[in-house]
Amino acid sequence: MFFLFLTFVSPGQTQEEQIRKRSVSLAPTDGGSIQWASKAIGLMVMAILIWGCANYCWADADRSRFPRVDAAVTFDQPPKWAVLQRQLIDRMNTSADVFIEKYLQSDGAFRYNSWGKLDDSYETFHNWPMFYSLGGDVRFLPLAKRQWETITQHFTDNGTVQNEFHSCDDWFHQGEGFQLFYALCLADPSDPKFMDRAQRFAGFYLNEYPSVKNYDEERKLVLSTRTGSTGPLPWIPDEPWEYVWTMDHYGLPFYDVPGIASFAELNEGDNMKKMSATAHRRWVRGDGPINLAITSLMLNAFLATGEDKYRRWITEYTDVWIERVQKNGGILPDNVGLSGKVGEYIDGKWYGGFYGWTVYHGWGGYAQSTGMAAENALLVTGDPTYLDLPRSQIDLLIGLGIIKNDTIYVPHKHGQAGKIVNEPMSFLPVLRNADGTCKEVNGWFKFMPMDPVGPVHLWNISMDPMDRDRVSKIHNHDPEARWSHDWERIEPISRFMAKDHGGHEAAWLAYLDGTYPAYPEEILKYNISQVNGRLDEIRQHQPKEDDGFNLIYRNPVSIEGLVNLTMGAPLPFYNGGLLMSRVRHFDPVNRRPGLPPDVAALVSELTSDRTVLHLVNLSLTDSREVIVQAGAYAEHQFSDATYRLLSGEEVSLPINDTRLTVYLPPQSQVNLDITTKRFAHQPSYNFPW
Repeated sequence: MFFLFLTFVSPGQTQEEQIRKRSVSLAPTDGGSIQWASKAIGLMVMAILIWGCANYCWADADRSRFPRVDAAVTFDQPPKWAVLQRQLIDRMNTSADVFIEKYLQSDGAFRYNSWGKLDDSYETFHNWPMFYSLGGDVRFLPLAKRQWETITQHFTDNGTVQNEFHSCDDWFHQGEGFQLFYALCLADPSDPKFMDRAQRFAGFYLNEYPSVKNYDEERKLVLSTRTGSTGPLPWIPDEPWEYVWTMDHYGLPFYDVPGIASFAELNEGDNMKKMSATAHRRWVRGDGPINLAITSLMLNAFLATGEDKYRRWITEYTDVWIERVQKNGGILPDNVGLSGKVGEYIDGKWYGGFYGWTVYHGWGGYAQSTGMAAENALLVTGDPTYLDLPRSQIDLLIGLGIIKNDTIYVPHKHGQAGKIVNEPMSFLPVLRNADGTCKEVNGWFKFMPMDPVGPVHLWNISMDPMDRDRVSKIHNHDPEARWSHDWERIEPISRFMAKDHGGHEAAWLAYLDGTYPAYPEEILKYNISQVNGRLDEIRQHQPKEDDGFNLIYRNPVSIEGLVNLTMGAPLPFYNGGLLMSRVRHFDPVNRRPGLPPDVAALVSELTSDRTVLHLVNLSLTDSREVIVQAGAYAEHQFSDATYRLLSGEEVSLPINDTRLTVYLPPQSQVNLDITTKRFAHQPSYNFPW
């Protein structure tokens, strides 16, 4: 008996099939089969040679298609950031084993009844396919796909999911859960299953299924703030909700219900039923800004197919919210009735909607939903005026701010003036009254420093100096704030405040400004410590059966530094945003996304028309090649690249393409100053080959 192991990859295979297809076994059953076996061996050898030639030719064709830069500068000691970057990648490559062994069954099912809700389960693995796309181990792709399939099946079995999509939920949570799905589509657009899903899921909001209508095409509104594969949440007037408010730090959803002036009064008599009935009447029907996250679902389908119907939906839906802001005196309204009228079910009030200005996160949620919608619309049109949607709200809140210790405390929420009684969590840096409740001014409350994530995203996509000034205006200088006020050092951020393991957008921006040159090394060290800390927690954790704990906070993959440094981008908006980066890298030899082995990358400068990229090959013996793409989706154009030769001479290479190839001999590096025309092409998930 003998075995011949062969991996044969055809152009039509998905990356997962390429990974999984491992061997062919030939087992002759008697001596008379020797001649047959010899012929088989010959055929197999021929197949290997043909495959090798074809693969080499494909890779060579990939390299020759694009302008090429040959790195000529060598080093004795590599840059420290480059060494740390590869250490982080190597550390995370093995981290999954510890997590999987502890918490997952052989089919990917969760142990210890740790599923949580649907979005929580997806969120646990939200950055695994992105890590693969950055250059992480190839197995992270099939592992992430398996987890998506397993989670989807589990929640199908318990009735939460129908047709592989949540039957009905809000887009604050759906957006969080969809991070995993979007990252899988980015990582492998050759997978027909996920590309089909991308189109089917978008179809739920294009009314492509007769039994499911989530969208009013005439009025350009989503029919409810909770929608899904079975349609909007049903409005049954005679069956009010049986809902219980337990999170008193969010405050009351409404301050105009008779007999309920504070959270404490909810538990008196039948007040909880009265509040639930009011919420049922006001919240079940109509649109809200959290639905702007659906534009990402449409963008995902557009990037997969290029079909114009998805682009049209993004622009028309974002346009109508811009119009609503303009008609509402410049303030984003949080509720729109089925007739298209603001405040239709809340006595004409523009506030009080579900996941709106009054209850839950206020601006914290709208910074994300307006930001991602603007990014998505700009990406598919090239029109920067869409950025006025989040920009107008940032300016509004800054204008309403209160100065304390040289810091603008901006209102994050709005309710009925003179009625607000809200005591947020003690660690939040909120302006408070003597009794610990929020200070209120004309209905605006929860005054605190603005999280930089929204303004930094705005600057990243616009490159407008005035948007950079907006970031400076919200800088927290207050030592009493207990918030990230030092933007020129890495401050640990609670995992509960940053489920994406991020939160250092301002420090990254300080690096690009030149005021925090140590950022690359320090963020990588911090990410390594995050991974090590999670692994230690996993090893020490002694769960019991049916503990029901949440796995989100035990995910050992942390990619903020890699996204910032290698792609020149912030992490995507966590509530459903897609990656918006200046560059993306591909390995032409292994025909996969991400940096090749031993290669490190650093985007050190970004302007509206320049991209400065440093590439390093740490290998002592092997040359590497990398394809650098202009933008996450080849939406940008490289005009020319300036770099230095070994002699020190500076040369300029015309590119005029969306990609270039960089050849890196052993122990070499190159610093590329690339003239860049942004948003010059239709974006696409397509790979360079």
